[in-house]
Amino acid sequence: MSLGPGPFGPATAPGPSAPTHRPRWLLVLSSVALMYGGMLLIGGLGDLRNPTAGAKLPIARPMAPEEEALTRELIAVNAAIVARHATALRGRAAASTLLALLMLYSAAAALSRDRYGRRATLLAAWLGIAYQLGGLPVVIPIAEDYAATSAPILARMIASDLPALATADAGAAAAGTTGGAPVASSEPPPRPEAVAGFMHTAFLAVPIVTAILGILGSLLMITYFGGRRGRALYGLSPRLPPPGG
Repeated sequence: MSLGPGPFGPATAPGPSAPTHRPRWLLVLSSVALMYGGMLLIGGLGDLRNPTAGAKLPIARPMAPEEEALTRELIAVNAAIVARHATALRGRAAASTLLALLMLYSAAAALSRDRYGRRATLLAAWLGIAYQLGGLPVVIPIAEDYAATSAPILARMIASDLPALATADAGAAAAGTTGGAPVASSEPPPRPEAVAGFMHTAFLAVPIVTAILGILGSLLMITYFGGRRGRALYGLSPRLPPPGG
């Protein structure tokens, strides 16, 4: 894969020149890359320093004894999961930090109209795709571990709140009226097993959806910077069709 003037083939024209203006698409994509790179950098540096920081749940309000016990159990489970996957998390954090630095550099180069801004952006976009695909074997096992271990606890926490919610709903139903008649009671609350199954699915879907969005964002950058608009902006001739095409 060549990362010269064209993202899909070798150079067929002299090197790029500095853009004379910043079109709207460049401003939007570079700003997105700047924000995404900043978030990656903050998250990567934080995980490199202390991967267990994200496992802590702040307790900002007084809790009932049962709720507090479940919360502390969930905190302990989170810490154990992070400890089991600490090496993988640190490796992903290192890759995240390197990609973040490249994303920030490419965004700054594009916004400052550097002649190599297009090349840096294409490199960052391709590496972003590799980062998302390469991160799935890391984050999916962690998500499965977290879902299998913490989903039952979260389901118990929700189930412990259901009696209070049911009491409140019954009071609202008795007080409310529809054409003078009492409001009928609502559907029965979901079972803890169903809640745990839904959470398990949601935990596994999050890393996959995140990876898909990241890949789509990188493909969008490749389409604009590597396509006709990007070549014209950086003074490159259109790619010639293949012989016999």
